Amino acid sequence: MNSLMKLTSRVAGSLLALTFVLSGASAGTQEFGQNLGEPTEPQFCLQNFNAYGPVYASGIASRTERLTKTLRKEACAAVHLQEVWNTSQIDQVWNSLFNDYSMSTPNRKAKIGIMSLFKGAILEHKTYAFRVNNEGGLLDGIRQMFNVKKAFHVVRTRLHDMGEDFYFINTHLHPASEAVRITQILDIFNWRMYNQDSKLLMSGDFNADVNSIERELIMRLMGLHDAMGEHLGSYSGVCTYCDRNPLSWLKGNHVFDYVFFSNVGDAETSLRVVDGKINLRGTSESPLSDHFGVKIQFALSTVKPDRDYLAEEMDRAATLKVLKRAQFALVLENDEDLLPYKQEIRDLIEQLETKTGFFAEYLHRSI
Repeated sequence: MNSLMKLTSRVAGSLLALTFVLSGASAGTQEFGQNLGEPTEPQFCLQNFNAYGPVYASGIASRTERLTKTLRKEACAAVHLQEVWNTSQIDQVWNSLFNDYSMSTPNRKAKIGIMSLFKGAILEHKTYAFRVNNEGGLLDGIRQMFNVKKAFHVVRTRLHDMGEDFYFINTHLHPASEAVRITQILDIFNWRMYNQDSKLLMSGDFNADVNSIERELIMRLMGLHDAMGEHLGSYSGVCTYCDRNPLSWLKGNHVFDYVFFSNVGDAETSLRVVDGKINLRGTSESPLSDHFGVKIQFALSTVKPDRDYLAEEMDRAATLKVLKRAQFALVLENDEDLLPYKQEIRDLIEQLETKTGFFAEYLHRSI
């Protein structure tokens, strides 16, 4: 009798354990096929922040001091900063964090305001100035006078404990012109088409809101996911450029700052979002910037999400739709600098309609 009871107990325990495992696996399929609590997955975070350092900004030194203290305390493996403009601010970030990070500082050589920091070896780095950098307005004239340009900065790095290389892109798009931002996105897209061998993480100040052509074009063209959008499910009630911020120049609440990622590459792994938050706010009386920060926690999973034919067809249709919206936005402009981009969009539309060419193949590999 005792033996029977012991056997029954063991069977019941095994069934309970099996139920637990199956329920955990089922829950995990909602998040890239992996349980959120999986302890074997290496993790890292990416911090993005527009530091608001133009010459006309107030309190740059004190805000930067508070920023670097926070970055040391809440250390992420990758940090992308924008609007770190003047030498004293660059030096302040460098002197505060050089013991903690490898740094890439293209803003020392050119007035692009971008600075990238990593806990890991910087294997390659290169800066690309956008081919179209202004729309001819007054502020663009002032930027030209001081040789201030928008650009994207690429770093290839192997973060500690990740086991593979990633591409990181840090960028800041044009503040006013939708058409110019579209051309700048196409410049980044063209770089990606020649550099597909590793996963891509891109963040920055994109000066484009959640429902903009630009945000959707970024995701559709390069097969990128909006990390915070996936984490939140909805941007309702969320802002990174907020009217309650006393440093804000614009009315209303906006999301201009994003972290995007793509799993295109040869590695048998995939990035997935574990957590995300809007941070680096400072206080209501003393904010750190006119922007808030975006911090995303990623896990590197050995499970790659599946793609199916229906999903690919839906993506193709959505990509065609946003390309035609972008095409119309450029058609409205008469600037000769836009002509190559108008032709490029026509070519991309033709590839999707005929399901041939490098672009169609890239989208097929995007997950």
